[in-house]
Amino acid sequence: MRRSSKLKKAGAAILTAVMTMSLLAGCSEKGGTETASQKTEATEESQAGGTEGEDLKTIRILGIDNTGTDDSGKTVYLSDWVNGNSKMWEKLTSDLAERGVALELDLIPADQYDTVIQTQLAAGLNCDFVNLHGIDTKTRTNLISQGKLVPVNKIWEQYSNDETKAFYEKGYGSEVVKLNVMEDGNIYWLSATTVGDYKGTPWGGFVMPMIRKDWVDKLGLAMPATTDELFEVLKAFQEQDANGNGEADEVVAIDFDNFANGLSQYFGLGTDVCYIDYETGKVTSPWYEEGIKDYITFMQKLCEAGLLETSGQGNEKKAENKVALINSWWIETWEEPGVTVPEGEPAPYFCGVLCQGKEGIDPILSRQNGIQKGSYEFAVTDQADQEAIGALLDYLASEDYSVLSEFGIEGYTFEKDSDGTMKKFAAGNGSGNSEVEIMSKLPALWVNDSILPRSEMVNRVQELVTCEEAGKTMGYPETGFKEKAKVIQDVYDNETSYKYAVMDTKANLAAATEEENERIADITADFETYYKELLTKLILGQQTMDNWDTYLQEMKELGLDELISITQARYDRANS
Repeated sequence: MRRSSKLKKAGAAILTAVMTMSLLAGCSEKGGTETASQKTEATEESQAGGTEGEDLKTIRILGIDNTGTDDSGKTVYLSDWVNGNSKMWEKLTSDLAERGVALELDLIPADQYDTVIQTQLAAGLNCDFVNLHGIDTKTRTNLISQGKLVPVNKIWEQYSNDETKAFYEKGYGSEVVKLNVMEDGNIYWLSATTVGDYKGTPWGGFVMPMIRKDWVDKLGLAMPATTDELFEVLKAFQEQDANGNGEADEVVAIDFDNFANGLSQYFGLGTDVCYIDYETGKVTSPWYEEGIKDYITFMQKLCEAGLLETSGQGNEKKAENKVALINSWWIETWEEPGVTVPEGEPAPYFCGVLCQGKEGIDPILSRQNGIQKGSYEFAVTDQADQEAIGALLDYLASEDYSVLSEFGIEGYTFEKDSDGTMKKFAAGNGSGNSEVEIMSKLPALWVNDSILPRSEMVNRVQELVTCEEAGKTMGYPETGFKEKAKVIQDVYDNETSYKYAVMDTKANLAAATEEENERIADITADFETYYKELLTKLILGQQTMDNWDTYLQEMKELGLDELISITQARYDRANS
């Protein structure tokens, strides 16, 4: 998605505000009915932290009883925090009490939430703040028309402080809430927000092909720069037995029934069948792009050479040390531990690689936005005390809440470096404190799939350091994953030298109208089945490109152009 000059020039000070205030646009999921006593305990704990003699306004929240696993392997529930001796929960409720707010929780187990919410919808929602997980768009629209959901924007306009209003109307929060604007111009739900910061500028991560660099080094090869070179490297892996098992079984493991696999981006293709051009904001389809036939031809070449994994066992083969190339986050350090290599062989090492597929067409990086809308959404019901919700929103926009939810309590779950960078205490540090152990791996249990919105704050500079350092414990004690981090930093430092694709088109579109939703539903089932089957058969050589014009005409008849038109309209509304 195109970024405004305002966002591109944002400084570190503004980004700090984003990180602390993005939490408003958070997401959670609901689940697991608590007992009446649990609800009372949660409320009483909140009230106990308030100013003596001050009445607190109660907000009833329906949410999932979120879980985490401590170092002993024990599953811990949010309800354990709420009804136990939790410093995290005590801090949250104390902070809220200072703002005159208490929470009453109705926690539902995750696997029961959809059933519970549907039952409550039939009887009438009995809460103030509700997660919309499992509620489809048509039902949401009906709830709005019935007045059961109220505009969140009206609440922050009337009851929240100026800082919060500015964030949603002019700041980074506006980049998320604009995607939730309904036909009447109001916003009825808030979404999760992720903000990445690289030296004061919002930056998203990349999901692109990663090659086994340890095999490249083992065989004395050079990292490929074109898909022709990539093919030769992949062929060499098999011919020279890169994994050392005596078989020619080193393969590429990616999805090839869609366009979000990284290799298609080498040929300048977008990641979705209807995608937004990152620079122009225009919607088109890979089927109409110049590089489409060259991409399919390259994939056919991989398949014919036995270099493409087609059995559906990519994960198994990766674990067995047979996968030469994957499509994953370039910053990842979690793929390597799952690969078993023979004793004495170099440790596994996946590294991002960008290749040009066709002369005259720049390869493109599949990139997140620096400010991303999450998939979990919360709404306010007509039963809520809107002044109380306004106070809650102000807290969710505060630095206190940001730090507490993402890092916890200083000296308890995290510490600060000399430069002020917050670092959680490492997992497995022998603390014996379940709460500390969970926070080492997760945000607070009340966010994400739980009861309150989350803003994921990612320090991209620190992320690069962590990535490189991780390699020092994974078989590369001298250099770590230096090259893995280097290719990412080069993109960050030389932004204009690269081309980009929007990673998730749907996350950059305004909410669909009722009519649009009906047309999307009518079109997509048959169309997606057709194009995915066609793409698969073309790559496997089961269909010929001689009938290309026929294929395009059939896709048009199934609604491709109408899907492009609807996608464009939604994108334009989000950016008007």
